[in-house]
Amino acid sequence: MNSIRLRFSLMLVGSVLSVVILASIVMSKMTLSLVERTFRDDLTSRVAAFSKNITVQGNSAIFHLQPAPVEGKTLEKQTAQLQAAFQKSRSPFDTLVKETPDGRRWASIKMGNGWLSWPTPEHAPPPEVWYGLAGWMLLIAVGVIGVALTVSHQTTRQLKLLQTMALSVGRDGVLPDVKEEGSVEIKATARALNMMGASLKKAMDSKIRLVAAAGHDLRTPMTRMRLRAEFLDERDRIAWLQDLDEMERIADSAIQLVREETVGKGSEIVTLDALVRDVCNDLILIKMPVTIAGLAPCRVEISPLALTRALRNLIINAATHGGGAIVSVQTEGPSARVVIDDNGPGIPEQFLDSAFEPFFRVDPARRQAIPGAGLGLAIAKEIVERQGGTLTIENRQPHGLRQVLSFAMDVERDARVASTKAVASSDGAATAITLHTGS
Repeated sequence: MNSIRLRFSLMLVGSVLSVVILASIVMSKMTLSLVERTFRDDLTSRVAAFSKNITVQGNSAIFHLQPAPVEGKTLEKQTAQLQAAFQKSRSPFDTLVKETPDGRRWASIKMGNGWLSWPTPEHAPPPEVWYGLAGWMLLIAVGVIGVALTVSHQTTRQLKLLQTMALSVGRDGVLPDVKEEGSVEIKATARALNMMGASLKKAMDSKIRLVAAAGHDLRTPMTRMRLRAEFLDERDRIAWLQDLDEMERIADSAIQLVREETVGKGSEIVTLDALVRDVCNDLILIKMPVTIAGLAPCRVEISPLALTRALRNLIINAATHGGGAIVSVQTEGPSARVVIDDNGPGIPEQFLDSAFEPFFRVDPARRQAIPGAGLGLAIAKEIVERQGGTLTIENRQPHGLRQVLSFAMDVERDARVASTKAVASSDGAATAITLHTGS
C-alpha cells in the first residue's frame, strides 16, 4: 500500500464511484417522489372529472356521455398522435384533443352518439426534474474536480522533491544528499539521485585531482628544461626560456583555477569601494595604465582575498589587452557594481559567449606577443559566482570592452551605520550647543 500508483488508483476509483453513487441516490429519490406525486395528481383530477358524469344506483353506476366534446382550442398535433395510437391498438375511435380557456388539456373520444371526455395532463417534465438533473450533474462535476485537485496536489507534493533537488545544487555542481523516505517510488528516486550525486562528486574530484597533478608534475620537467637551456647559445636560450615561461604561467593558472573550485567561501562584510581603490593603487604603482573613475561607497558580503584575485585578473586583462582600464564602483538599487571599461578592440559578438572558457583567446597569434594563459576571465568568473555575484562582459560603442561585477549590497548594515552616524551627529551638535551656552 506504500506505492503512489496503487494509492492514486484506489483514491481515483473510490472517489469517482462515491460521487456517482451519491448523486444517483439523490436523483433516484427525487425521481420517485416526482412519479408518486404525478400519479396522485393525475388520479384525483380524472376521478373528479368522471364523477360529474356518473349516476350511482345501489351497486350500479350509469355513465353519461356528453352530447359534444369539451369546448376549447383543438390541438392538431396531439389529436393526430392520439388517433394514431388508437388505430395501432385496433380501436378506431374519433378523437379530439382540446385546450380549454382555463389552460387545461382534455381528450374527447366519440362513443356511439356521445363523447367521453377526461383531463389529460401534459406529461412534460416539471421544473423539479430539470433542477434535479442540474443538481445531479453539478454534484458529479464538483466531485470529479475535487478528486482531480486532490490527486494533482498529492502528485505535485510528491514530485516537489525533484524541484528541491534542482534548486539545491551547489555552485560546484554537487547534489546534496536526500533522505530516502516516503513511498516506494519516492524512495527509489531519492536513492537514484543520491547515487548520481555521489558519482558526479567523484567525477568532479577526479577532474580536479587530475588537473592539479598535471600542473604540479609539469614543474619538474620544466625545471630540467631550464637547466638544459642554460647550455644553449644566447638566441636559442632566450626562445626556450620564453616557451618555458609560457608553460609555467599555464600550469600556475590551471592550479589556481582548481584551487578556486575547491576552497570554501569564507565571506565577510567588505567595504567594496575601499577594496577596489587598494587594488587599483597597487596596479598603478607597477605602472599599469589604470584610472579610477568614481567609487560609490557600499558594502558587500564576500571573501576579500578571492575578490582581490578576481579584480586583479580583470583589471590587468583590461589594462593589457584594452590599452588601459577605467574602473568605477556604482550602486543600483540593492546591487553594487564594479565596472571595468577599456578602449581596446573589444571581442567579436560571436565570441562573447566563449570568452569565459579556459584558454580562450580571440586571436591565437597574440599568445606570444602578450603573456598569459587565457585563464584570467575563467578564474575571475569562478571566483565571482562562488561568492554569489555575477560577471558579465559586453562591447562598448564605438569600441572597447566593459566588464561588470555585480553583488548584493549589505543594505541593512548600511542603514544601521547611517542611523548610528545620524544619532552621533545629532548628539555632537547638542553637546556643542550646551558648551557654547555655558561659556
